[in-house]
Amino acid sequence: MKNGVQRLIDVLAAMLLLVASSLVLFRFSVPLGLLFSALTLLYVVFCLARRTEKRPRLHRYAAGDMASVLVNVLKSIDDPVLIVGSGNKIVWANRRFESLPQVSSHMLLSTTEKLFDDRFCFAQLEDACEEGKDVFEFETGGETYRVHILAIATKNKTYYATVWTNVTNEAKLSGMLIDDAPMLALIAVDNASELSQSAAETFRLAAAKISLTLTEWAKRMQAVLLEYEDGKFLLLFRHDRLQEMIDSKFAIIDEISALTSESSMLPLTISIGVSDETGTLAEKQESAQTALRTALQRGGAIAVVKDKERSGYIAFGGKVKSAQRQTSIRSRVCRDLLMEQIRVSSNVLVMGHLRPDYDSIASNIGVAKLVSFLGKPVQIVTDREESIIAGAFEMLSPFPEYETMFVDARRAMDLMTPDTLLVITDASNPNQFFSADLYQTAPRVIVIDHHTLASHLGDNVLTPMNIDPNASSASELVCEILELAIPDGLLRTEEAQLLLLGILLDTQFFTRDTGSRTFHACSYLRSAGADPAKAKMKFKTTPEEYEMMEGFERRRYRFRDRFIISYCEEPDARNVVLASKCAERFVGIEGICASFVLYMRGDGVSLSARSDGTYNVLPVVESLGGGGHFQSAGARLMRLVWDEEKQEKINVPVLDMDLAREMLEQTIDKCIQAQ
Repeated sequence: MKNGVQRLIDVLAAMLLLVASSLVLFRFSVPLGLLFSALTLLYVVFCLARRTEKRPRLHRYAAGDMASVLVNVLKSIDDPVLIVGSGNKIVWANRRFESLPQVSSHMLLSTTEKLFDDRFCFAQLEDACEEGKDVFEFETGGETYRVHILAIATKNKTYYATVWTNVTNEAKLSGMLIDDAPMLALIAVDNASELSQSAAETFRLAAAKISLTLTEWAKRMQAVLLEYEDGKFLLLFRHDRLQEMIDSKFAIIDEISALTSESSMLPLTISIGVSDETGTLAEKQESAQTALRTALQRGGAIAVVKDKERSGYIAFGGKVKSAQRQTSIRSRVCRDLLMEQIRVSSNVLVMGHLRPDYDSIASNIGVAKLVSFLGKPVQIVTDREESIIAGAFEMLSPFPEYETMFVDARRAMDLMTPDTLLVITDASNPNQFFSADLYQTAPRVIVIDHHTLASHLGDNVLTPMNIDPNASSASELVCEILELAIPDGLLRTEEAQLLLLGILLDTQFFTRDTGSRTFHACSYLRSAGADPAKAKMKFKTTPEEYEMMEGFERRRYRFRDRFIISYCEEPDARNVVLASKCAERFVGIEGICASFVLYMRGDGVSLSARSDGTYNVLPVVESLGGGGHFQSAGARLMRLVWDEEKQEKINVPVLDMDLAREMLEQTIDKCIQAQ
């Protein structure tokens, strides 16, 4: 009985080796593979016939003989061959495989865990085959191998035959081609056209210094720098230099900023757009132009790399603020676009961001004023129950046209037609839009915002977008458009008062992000009847709110020496305003450069962040899914969880304050390390 079982095992082993040999030989020679396939078939028929005649001695002789032939053939293959079974068991290997780096003959008597420092195993081969990959690259001892996988399935077991082809020279040549590939970057002096008009002589001196510094930087990288327009440069360089730029986090941006800030010249910054994508030079130039446009829309003074690996953008820099625009050229372009699109629309819908504040609702009302002047139906999409902007509805209550102007998202969806224009103000992040469904449904969208562009917008968004992170507020941008578009005296005092409230809110009474354009907008509003003293009354704090702010004070703590974190676990609609007030107060503490205040609302934990101007809070907030700009930003905290019904990960609000604090602290640490 035992002899019979042993004979059966011998026969099966021979068959397995013949099948494996056939599959391997097919890789290198089809005729030889066909020959061995035929030999395998004949052997199977022969074994069955001999077993039927019960001639075990000849059967055993044939199995042993064929196994010997098979082994000799496998040994004759020039490339290393390894057959692996379940449990990482090494079934067979030829002498070529024994000569591989990190392989010795005694290792082959054990399992694959002994090979290559446990970097190669049965599960790895199994996963590759399940994913439809029959080839992968493996490095060992400075050599690169292309490993071909052949799955051999028997009734009870699966084996994997691997053929190792040395492609070290090929990999080196491929690497050299990638390193030598021509790359290009587009560099722009931020707000060059406006600054060259407002401070021509000073700008020329500063621009000359920038050009010289960039030329020296290009020489260090063995690159070519061409100035194709005033304040605009084209940099041609080898691909391997890109990693140097990334490793230095594009230190040239800070170098330029320090150069012009320390001198008596006009402080200037630069923005850089780079494409790390394959294609023609024309395609790379177009991609780099898109990256530069993204850098400028994010406020400037940063480098944006369009990354082929992540199919997105990576931003570097942001330690300094770019110079403010001195002219309203962009607003003139936006005015022309707005008026043209309004005239060809059947109706216009205007909306802002979730949980609207005075800047959001005031800029909505400003756009609605322009639409009404052009004689088109207009509705503002908002929440009339929002307590933060209750004062706005009260101020407009005497005017009949505003009684039906405010609608909710459901009603707005009913009003949507193929000729509807949607105007979004004070938001450019789809996650923050008052109604994401309305944005996705609208055939045409115009965006007016002063926050940095956090993500790519859809094809329905018309360009050029009026996104200017250097502006103080959306209300400021809308004021510039109204001044250029409507006659004097048309803007009511109450409407002007609301726009002034929006500017005062976002500038914190002219203490942040305030430039000459801000005061010009306020002057325009003042001429329309706006009163700063009356506007300030809207920001008074009640005694109860003072007590709530004391709660934020008691829970604040210092983090990493220069930050303050505070939180409030009691949900309250007033927390939005109180958190921002506390965040402003905390950055006034000596030695503190930024504050982060977490607060609870009915829909989860949110964040309000402020900076004293020496630290950029935007990267922290963007990492948590929010947006804003250099000194002021906010977010609604979300986390990924597995949805059993959808069988995918989905974002859900963070409801636990301890988890929110942990997420915030980890994000701050990551941003510190990235600087």
